[in-house]
Formats: sequence, C-alpha cells, structure tokens
Amino acid sequence: MKISILTLGTRGDVQPFVALAQKALEKGHQAVICTGKTFKPFIEEAGIEFKEAASDLMAMLETEEGQMVFKHALHHPFRTKKYLDEVVNPAFRQTLDQFYDAAQGSDVILYHPKAFGAPDIAEALDIPCISIPPVPITFPIDEFPNLAISPTKNLGKRLNLWTYSVIAQAERSSIKEVNDFRQKTLHLPKRKSGLYTFSLNGHVIPIIYPISKALFPEVTSWEGRVLTPGFFYLDSQTEHLDSTLTAFLNSGPAPIIISFSSMPLKTPEQFKNRLQEALHATHQRGILLSGNSGFHFDENEHLLTINGAPHSLLFPHGKGIVHHGGVGTMAAAIKSGKPQLIIPFSVDQPFWANRLYQQGYALKPLKETQVTTQALIQRFIAFEEEAIQSKAQALKAIIDQENGTETALAFIENHCRKNNH
Repeated sequence: MKISILTLGTRGDVQPFVALAQKALEKGHQAVICTGKTFKPFIEEAGIEFKEAASDLMAMLETEEGQMVFKHALHHPFRTKKYLDEVVNPAFRQTLDQFYDAAQGSDVILYHPKAFGAPDIAEALDIPCISIPPVPITFPIDEFPNLAISPTKNLGKRLNLWTYSVIAQAERSSIKEVNDFRQKTLHLPKRKSGLYTFSLNGHVIPIIYPISKALFPEVTSWEGRVLTPGFFYLDSQTEHLDSTLTAFLNSGPAPIIISFSSMPLKTPEQFKNRLQEALHATHQRGILLSGNSGFHFDENEHLLTINGAPHSLLFPHGKGIVHHGGVGTMAAAIKSGKPQLIIPFSVDQPFWANRLYQQGYALKPLKETQVTTQALIQRFIAFEEEAIQSKAQALKAIIDQENGTETALAFIENHCRKNNH
C-alpha cells in the first residue's frame, strides 16, 4: 500500500505523521510526506520519502513580514492583505499542485485538516482519504467546546456543539485557490467552501485523533465516528543524548527539566531569574532546553542550558517536567511518568494544561504572567510528593498499554481494503 501524507504547519503538525509513516514502513508499506521544506531533514532522517510543499509556515515565520502578519495581523490590515495576496496565497496554490503530484499512485491520502484540497485530490484520483487532526478540534461533540474557541471553559452541551460550526468555515479564505486548482489541475467543477469537511460524495471521511482516550473518559460522542488510538510516538532508536547532557545527568540527583520548544517568552530575563531563585531555594538542579524561548544562561553547575534534546530520551531522567503544553511535548512528558507543570501560551496549550490538571495528572498550571519565584518553589516541592508521582506513574501505565501508530495503521489498512472491494 502506498500512503501519501499531506500536512502543513509547525512541528506539532508534522511529527505525528512521521511517527505513523515510520510504523507504515515497518509493516512493509510505502509512505511519502509532502510538507514545508523546513521539515525535510527531520522526515528524511526518519527514513521517509519527502516531497516539498511551497507553503512553509516555519520559513514564513523567520521573515520579518511573516512575524508581523502572524503576530499583529489586526494592527496592520493593509500589510497583512498584501502579504497574503503576494506570498501566502500563491504559495498555497502552488502547494495544491505539489500535493497532487505527491499523491500520484497512492492507495490512500492521510491529511491534516489545514491541508485544504486533500479530499479534492482523493476525489480526482478515486482513492479514500482520512483526516488526522493532531488535536481533538474538528468533530462536533457536546462534552467540551472547540478548543480554539473556549480552551478551558465548558459552555454546556448546546453551546459546546455550536462552537464546532466554525470548522466548516476554515477553508473559506482559501476556496478561491482550491477552486482554481479543481478546474485547472483536477478538471473538476468549482465547489462550496466546507463541502468536504466531514464527507466526500456521500461517504463519511474517517477521522483519527492521535491522542489517548484515557484523557477523555467523559466523551462518548466520538464512538463509531472518531478513532482515538493513543498518542503517536516516534521511534527514537537512532537518537541519543549528547555527552554533555549525559555527564550532567550522571553528576547529581534527577533535575527538573524545562522546555518551551518554539514558544518565545515575553519576559525571558524575568523568568530566568525566578527559575534560578526557585531551583536554588529548593536545592534542585535543572536542565533548560532553550529552543526559541529567548533564554541565555551563563555556565552554572546546577543548571545546564542546551538548545534541544529528544524529549522521549531526556524526560525519563527528570524529577519533573515544566513545559508549554504542546501536544507532542505533553505526550512525551506523560510517557516519561514524571509530574508535570504546564505554562501554556496559546492554541491548544491551555486546553491540555486545564485537562491534565482537572484529572490530577499535572500541577495547577501557571500563565507566564503568574510565574513568581514562590509559585515555582511550591510546584517544585510538589514534584516530590508521593501522591503526585504515583498519579503520573498510573497514567504512564495506561499509555504504555496503547500503541497509537499500530492501532491507527490497522484501521487505515482495513478502511482501504473495504474501499477497494
């Protein structure tokens, strides 16, 4: 079976697909991932075929104009429109053709909902497609609202359900490009925006959320409609911890590990000072993965600062994990069985921070503005509590029983078999 994967966005939008593609290769299938060039090394190092998509969000975010649009679009409406018209939309139109090329000869298309046009390509090639959103944001349910609209507050069944109506509007801003692509490349008629959100020509499009059902005990609305096989963990056999990191880990007690990945802090200096004070006051050591957070530390025997490291290998060595709450980092923290403190910034992060806290799997979250030395001290002390440690271990035990990528792949194989008869 040849699997084509179409995805756009940040690492969190790409990594689950890399994990799934690894499993597909292991089972003898072919897999290709078409996405922004930023992820070419990551994908190819995992042994997966890469095809380039012109829509490269990470590359756009590295430009001054891209930063301005993504952070302050409302303050600069004319510059934003110009950037969309001259950069974003033409890149997306080109991406649609690249998606189509990548999907040639495939038996199935797996796609991120941001990859508009994927169902249209499946329609033109007469093959099945499966939607794989990295977070539970697309299928309308009444147990909790769309996390893009209300990440922490339950609005009641009726309003919860209503908040998902925005999903069908998501491709409205790109429908012009999609229809141009349909007519010129696919030789199909124009269509309305949102038409293929949940079904394609009368057939339901399956949805797989690469998350654990263990975090959603109250949700029954997904049953029979959405698969929740467990988190998609990367095969990290080729990765290792570097010698500096290993030497630090071996030189003393388990450290507190802090990672904010690509989230830039508003006041990194202030956070840095408070972090150092809290570590000192609680006699803890720390490892800080600086990423894009804006941290610059002097050499310190109690605090090691490095740019990054494989979470799956590093986190099990920690006493507790402090992170931003991105789904990939959270999944790695859960798998490590260590207590967590989430300091969420945006998007789905407040949702996960709140859900893990409410279920007793993480400490009470803090916003960056709420981070004081005292607040960190309290939580660093809580990392030592047996009840908190055992709760983290209990969740790890559940997660260890799941095999998200294998369960998802079995579902995909079965779906393709049914569609080929």
